[in-house]
Amino acid sequence: MTAVIPTRTPRGATPKQGTLRWAPALWAAYAQAVAFAAAAVTAFLVTDIAAEFQASPGTRLWPLGAFALGLVVAANTTRRTGALGRARYTGAIALGALALGATALALAPAFGFAIGAAGAFGVAVGTAIALSGRVLTAAEIGDGSASVALSAAALLTGIAAGVGALFAAPLYGWRGVLGLVVVAAVLAAWKFAEYVPDDDAALRECDVRFV
Repeated sequence: MTAVIPTRTPRGATPKQGTLRWAPALWAAYAQAVAFAAAAVTAFLVTDIAAEFQASPGTRLWPLGAFALGLVVAANTTRRTGALGRARYTGAIALGALALGATALALAPAFGFAIGAAGAFGVAVGTAIALSGRVLTAAEIGDGSASVALSAAALLTGIAAGVGALFAAPLYGWRGVLGLVVVAAVLAAWKFAEYVPDDDAALRECDVRFV
């Protein structure tokens, strides 16, 4: 029978082949799934948001446009590969900002405010996607293919959450669905800060080896 024995790799040592870093990688994947889910939920619920404020037909997609612009700019200006550096802190802050952005959008009193909140929300989501992806890349689970699989699973989970939002919206309303995103983002920020190490050397100390 295969036994799982946690061991610690000396600082500065190169991890052996087959070394797995499940805790940081799994929570990074969860954080990325929450960010993808936030994007999907916003895309699927944008018409409900516009209807709430009786927006004109020409402006109904403006919140989604602001969100997408913020996401693309943040994702492309945030380093997604290389050393972890301060990814633990910046990632946790981004996830916290994601929760705040979802809260602001959920509590938007007017359509113009919703557009601005959606833009800030998109920046937080794009940053969270990039930083959690950096952690997954640095983890190099197995030969690295498992890290890619985790990121793909996070994307699919996010899309599924967006589809689920369509069914949840009649029960909870679009504001209530965004409230669920807030809860998931708070958990992601907490666990990201708890489990993701500060640098690559610390990441190597999170090894779990199968012997």
